[in-house]
Amino acid sequence: MDVGTSHTSVGTTAVTVLSSHHGRLRRAQRLIEKRDLQAAKRNSTPVASYNQRGELNWKYTFADIVYITDSTKTREITSWAIPGAGLDVPKRLITNEMELAHKAARQRNKARLDSWTSHTVIVVDQSGSMRRTDMAGGATRSDAVWLTLALDFVAKHLVSGQSTDSDVVSVVSMNASGVVLIDRMPHDWKLFNYVIDLLRSQEPCFEGNYIPALDKAEELLCLNMSGSCALTLFFLSDGRPSDPPPPRTDTGNPNWSAGPMSERIDRVCSRFGRRLSIVAVGFGGLGEDFSVLQALAKRPIQFGSSGHFHAATLDAEALSQAFSSLTSSLNMTRTELSREGGSALRSVRDVQREARDRVEDLGLTQAWLVYNGMNSWTPMIRLAWSTARKDWDILPPLAPGAVSVALKKAYFGEGAERLVRKFREVDAEGEFVGPALVAKEGRFMEDLVPGQGQMVYSFHRRFCDTQARAQKLAEVFNEKLSKLPSFIPGVTPTIAFLECAVYVVRDVNVGEIGVLVEKQLDPRAYKKWNDNAGFVDGQDAMAEQLPGAKTALAIIEESDDEETDNSEESSESEHATRADPDISVADIPQAFSHFTYRYTKRRLLVCDLQGVLSVSDSGSSKFEFTDPVIHFCSRTGQRSVFGRTDRGKAGVSDFFRSHKCSALCRMINRTWIRKVGQEQRMQHVIGAEDGRQGALSGISNLAL
Repeated sequence: MDVGTSHTSVGTTAVTVLSSHHGRLRRAQRLIEKRDLQAAKRNSTPVASYNQRGELNWKYTFADIVYITDSTKTREITSWAIPGAGLDVPKRLITNEMELAHKAARQRNKARLDSWTSHTVIVVDQSGSMRRTDMAGGATRSDAVWLTLALDFVAKHLVSGQSTDSDVVSVVSMNASGVVLIDRMPHDWKLFNYVIDLLRSQEPCFEGNYIPALDKAEELLCLNMSGSCALTLFFLSDGRPSDPPPPRTDTGNPNWSAGPMSERIDRVCSRFGRRLSIVAVGFGGLGEDFSVLQALAKRPIQFGSSGHFHAATLDAEALSQAFSSLTSSLNMTRTELSREGGSALRSVRDVQREARDRVEDLGLTQAWLVYNGMNSWTPMIRLAWSTARKDWDILPPLAPGAVSVALKKAYFGEGAERLVRKFREVDAEGEFVGPALVAKEGRFMEDLVPGQGQMVYSFHRRFCDTQARAQKLAEVFNEKLSKLPSFIPGVTPTIAFLECAVYVVRDVNVGEIGVLVEKQLDPRAYKKWNDNAGFVDGQDAMAEQLPGAKTALAIIEESDDEETDNSEESSESEHATRADPDISVADIPQAFSHFTYRYTKRRLLVCDLQGVLSVSDSGSSKFEFTDPVIHFCSRTGQRSVFGRTDRGKAGVSDFFRSHKCSALCRMINRTWIRKVGQEQRMQHVIGAEDGRQGALSGISNLAL
């Protein structure tokens, strides 16, 4: 008699089950007892099932448990809880109107790729380990992921209005291969129901190979090359990949930062740059090895893309936070791509990017574009913005003997508004001369205005004006800093913003173009100390605002408004007796941003401080910054006075929500250093309130 199909009254314990070590391990991980398997074999009919090698197995399903035996039906192979067991998540009722809207959105998105606001590709680990029932309530890891995806991403975005049917979502299953489960579906309630179907039907199995899933994700991302579409790759796994390891490092460990996986990340990041965000989530218990995911999340930064790794412990809250990071990355990219006012999307230029950590260029190759004749009849000039004349000055080349300039074809840096590539002056022998430089150009298609010289100049003038204002404020800050008793000349870093010039050349294909050129900073040491959205290096992300609580900015403004000149300052003799703490290098950039707000009487704040902390041959150090942002608090209601990155009071508020005043912040406002530049402090905002053009005309009235 075949005990696998018998339905006699034989007791459960009498059913023969020979347990393999693998089967026992899986039962322990998934909280399944041997009696459950015996009951399944006694009370259900086996169904033929085949493993990856094509070998016959038998599958029993009973009481929410799936049980697999070998071909003899006597040896246990594995077992797991059926998908969605114990989770009652109702689908959303789809009305005829919703069905028609869904079909119309799919047709529109297929016909007009430029109508997509975003495309999110979500890779979900569906290897055998995702069957483990170590989540709260006995749910499997797989169930927890599908449930959180449905509720905390799809439904939450729809309820809040963060996503519409112009946002597109794809889902890839990762196990032995990569399988597209949801292909470019509009973000609507039909998508929610599809994810609930996956919760109820997906059965994790086999190993977890990263490479096939990455290949599918790359295919999906490349199906729409429209430059106005925000892209996100969300990659979730509960452990190391099962793919063959790459070549080993000198220490003998697999070098996951190189090899096939890294090559795939490099390809998509090189193509999409900052428009692409990659979020890698390690979903597992304490002590799980997620070094591979961490290495993959670091690579995008080399191409200007955003890369984040999150270690999500085995609870619903941690998993929800991981999906929240996806939302944050997506929202930030969509905001960058929006025109001022958010009325329409801008298209990013389709350019090739190179990694920042690639080998240095020692000379001209086919990878460079050369523009000849700097000192001949060819219309090629070097310009610098004059703050005194409010006009451009024509300057000679930086290096004596330079007759040409060269631009690298590939870009190695990308900001919110500009693309960056290498730039060099070249002599008559075709050799690089002078310092290594970088050229900055408009990031968006609308920034390309061939043959219109005035447009070329005005685009860069705003940048030059912002950077010049920041430098003037840095000079006052440095003088105040130098007056502190704990300041050590040559040791305590000061702050400087790079000088910039505009090179105008004539391209045979597009006509006259202008590139903003400045000193090249070491990309390996390049770092952000704070940004335009509240990030502060070394501090936690912006805290949630409590209901009914005042913002940090409101508290600061109230405090400042209540101060008088007498209360704001105390006597020099009082401070002179106090012991001053040492100046922390890490506090200097944050103190500078805070200082710019206080010094200009809360009219503007300089942030998005990025660059390098450099050390000269003499041993003195300084922060060299570029691409600053100025948030201007207009009293006449003007917006974006200093460009699209100027977020006014909202930007200032974001800074102060995460900023923690250091001892340096407090010391920099003392009486004996306040007097430095005191009579000129409001000169830094002259012209800004006279209209946008006045703000862009220069800072000629600053007489520091």
